[in-house]
Amino acid sequence: MLPPLLRWIIVLLFLRWIHGVKFMLMHTNDMHAWFDPISAKGGKCQPVDDEQGQCFGGFGRVATALEKARNSGPTIYLNAGDTFQGTPWFSVYGGKMVAELLNMLAPDAMALGVHEFDDGVPKLIEFLELVNFPVVSGTLNLTHEPKLAACAKLMEYKILNLNETLIGVVGYIRSDTKQRTQPNNVIYKREISSINKITKILIQNNVNIIIALGHSGYQADMDIAMHCPDVDIVVGGQSHTFLYSGRVPDKDVSEGPYPTIVIKPDGRKVLVLQAYAYTKYLGKINLEFDSGGNLIYFNGNPILLDNTFQPRQDIQEYLEKYRQVIKDMENHVVGTTTVFLNGDRKSCGLGECNFGNIIADSFVYARVLETMSDRSSWTDASIGIINAGAIRASIEPGETGAITEADVVMVLPLSQELFYTRISGAQLMRAFEHSAYLRSTDNTGGFLQVSGLRLKFNYSHPKGQRITEIKALCSSCQIPHYENVIPENYYGVVLTSFLLHGGEGYNFIDSRKPTVQNLSILDRMAVIRYLQEHKVIYPEREGRIMMQERVYHSSSGRRGLVSAILFATFLYLASKL
Repeated sequence: MLPPLLRWIIVLLFLRWIHGVKFMLMHTNDMHAWFDPISAKGGKCQPVDDEQGQCFGGFGRVATALEKARNSGPTIYLNAGDTFQGTPWFSVYGGKMVAELLNMLAPDAMALGVHEFDDGVPKLIEFLELVNFPVVSGTLNLTHEPKLAACAKLMEYKILNLNETLIGVVGYIRSDTKQRTQPNNVIYKREISSINKITKILIQNNVNIIIALGHSGYQADMDIAMHCPDVDIVVGGQSHTFLYSGRVPDKDVSEGPYPTIVIKPDGRKVLVLQAYAYTKYLGKINLEFDSGGNLIYFNGNPILLDNTFQPRQDIQEYLEKYRQVIKDMENHVVGTTTVFLNGDRKSCGLGECNFGNIIADSFVYARVLETMSDRSSWTDASIGIINAGAIRASIEPGETGAITEADVVMVLPLSQELFYTRISGAQLMRAFEHSAYLRSTDNTGGFLQVSGLRLKFNYSHPKGQRITEIKALCSSCQIPHYENVIPENYYGVVLTSFLLHGGEGYNFIDSRKPTVQNLSILDRMAVIRYLQEHKVIYPEREGRIMMQERVYHSSSGRRGLVSAILFATFLYLASKL
């Protein structure tokens, strides 16, 4: 007969074989350096508003919620990228502060987001040398970036050991990242094929629970869930998707259930997770796998990080050490607005927005000031352009309408230089056909906001033929007015370094007569100077970009077409009686 102790060991091993492993998965994505809470409208939180429960998130609250979860049982915390960029904190202190704060949150793994590349590869390397957790990205070819490849914390995947159960975390990032950030020599591979190669390695190493962690957007996350046979969970980011099941705790509109369940061809369920953005929510799901790595139970929803979560003291003390510079920026008033400045991600990515107008106007104004000594024309660049994705926030007029330096930095955190370029009307048209195309995809961040142009698009036309009208403000004229763009004529344009260097797939450099000049001013400084000199602004939506509905070839339009169909149906049915 076996000794009692040995019998108990056998029983425990048998139970473990039956039950596998249970754990809580916590996750964040697109935190965008929101170390402090964010207001309900997506801007800076005032202390009095926070006390009244009108602000959410902040790294201190994330830390408190994580600590509570970790104290309650086995927990894995994953970060799906884009912790860089978004607030004055990052603009001033960069990736060093992000690294130190993330070390305090202690993720088990982090994926790289697009914005982690914004300050260039050298700054990303500095960040990677400071973190004490793995950063996973299995879709990068670093042959031409050897220093980045040498970073010990950057790896294709990480195997976590949770109570003697091996869990693989495979990293990925969208394959068009090169078009979305500063120039670099990284080759961004396709997500699905790269993940499948890595998961085969994990399976061979007896890892049968696999999480894909990355930054390609909700639709790509679902594609990965469907077409990567060995993946059990997908934790994503980039699209700032809010998923929730049941009654939503705040005013956010859920874009799908949490988790979103994708059923593979073999009938297996894969869970797709995202948790909005800006630290407002912390993703939370309880998971149970059997000993064969099969998901047998799940339950959860994102946690709204409201004022019931007290920020963890060590993080608040850390922030206070560096806060004075931020306070100075918040107290530096640079202008006044009497209207809401709409920089909403969706508004500016789908059509004309008034904040996009004023920012593009400031670019033209910067060039006017620079060319004042040349009195042959009022400017050589009457057109200003910025992509919607560069506009990161709105500004409320508040009680006084004051706009601070910190507000502008929050709106334009990418700190881009401005350039003058001279291109043909035909090339200009191609650029806006591309803008129209991007608007029809999930990449609305590539849609262009303008100054000095009047555009009309018709989406009933095929790709590449959607511009029905494009007019530009004349530059060599006594009184500026709009004229039809002539394909053979040349036009001066002021735009950001990102667009000039091919961001979002644009081409704003003429191949035959390349003319490019650096204005030696950052986008945000152009806006600040414009605000300071114009004192009070009240930008409107003024028909710079017009979207035309589909054309119906009926004198009475859509209603006439519907009536005609109904009448024809009536005649057909009557003939059968």
